[in-house]
Amino acid sequence: MQNGYPVQGYPTQGAPDSTQRAQRYRGASQAQNLGAHARPTAQELYPNYVNNRKKKSRVKRILCGVLAAVLALVLVGVGYGIWYTITLNNALSMGAEQNAAVHEALVASEAGQPFYMLVLGSDSREGSGTSDKEYESGDQQRSDVMILVRVDPSVRELTMVTIPRDTPLTLDDGSVVKINEAYNIGGAPMTIKAVSELTGVPISHYAEIHFSELEEIVDKLGGVTVNVDTELSYQDALTGETITIEPGEQTLDGQQAQIFARARHEYATDQDMHRQNNVRELAEAILKKALDAPLFDLPNVVLSLASCVGTDMQTPEIISLASAFAGGSGKMTVYSCSGPSAGDINEAAGGIWLCYENPEGWANLMEVVKSGADPSDVDVNSTAIIP
Repeated sequence: MQNGYPVQGYPTQGAPDSTQRAQRYRGASQAQNLGAHARPTAQELYPNYVNNRKKKSRVKRILCGVLAAVLALVLVGVGYGIWYTITLNNALSMGAEQNAAVHEALVASEAGQPFYMLVLGSDSREGSGTSDKEYESGDQQRSDVMILVRVDPSVRELTMVTIPRDTPLTLDDGSVVKINEAYNIGGAPMTIKAVSELTGVPISHYAEIHFSELEEIVDKLGGVTVNVDTELSYQDALTGETITIEPGEQTLDGQQAQIFARARHEYATDQDMHRQNNVRELAEAILKKALDAPLFDLPNVVLSLASCVGTDMQTPEIISLASAFAGGSGKMTVYSCSGPSAGDINEAAGGIWLCYENPEGWANLMEVVKSGADPSDVDVNSTAIIP
């Protein structure tokens, strides 16, 4: 101790020199003269040291605040991710029983390789009277739209191949029916198996949409743009309204879109082929509209549309696929074609209209599809086996 003040033990960093100490000591002595118990404060004796300590303390408080904010954001992000995953999985689920049955029928895809997905659209609506035939109404369900999609995320390429609904399918008992009857007989698993055997490719994923849900999808996207090649006039089975769509490129709302995808009697020839072409054009328009949404809004778009689709795919697969194709529809390549569709009345099958047997046509088409090339110009009907 010197003069009542310690001289050892003070930190050297920021410590005052001898002149400063003398000045402060005189100031302290004057303060003592004013009062016997007045003592100089640390701020008075060592202002630089004290100020440095205060600055370091403020920095620590700021850093702690930033870390706390980051931790809170991480926890919110994790919470949102869990909520999003559960919500999306529930929306996409077809029910535990159907999920399990479909899973058994599918073949796992190879990582990083193109895969095939079967998309089914049902034209039947329970109680809607969409057909004047009892076996095609009510609870009877047929997959009038069947599209096999080759998906290659590595090059952002999709190839859509329509399976004509009148393609013949031979059942175990030897009887012959239309391939869209498979859904009514054995549900999605039987349809997956039938299409896989017909095309010669493994199917790794499955999705189904009903036409009423198609209408909802289009409305949620704010309409989609297609080219209508002829005037279409059709009665909406649910509302009873007759909807007329003029020819030309235009944006359709949900009701118009489902009419565009169902109408066929307006075409003089190849009625179902024209309808299937319209369905693929509509599917492409929906994909493009979804992908053209801002990148930050893509998760919301996916979640919004998920309630209209049933599929085996889970949230991680959906997010991976959406991320691969994100960035705008201009970066995506879409090919579109139909399988062999030529046919006639088949007396041996009970007098129903069926496509001709055509294994060579299917083989030639799928060879091009599997290569990733454009299959639209493949002549698939010249090899038909005409009785």
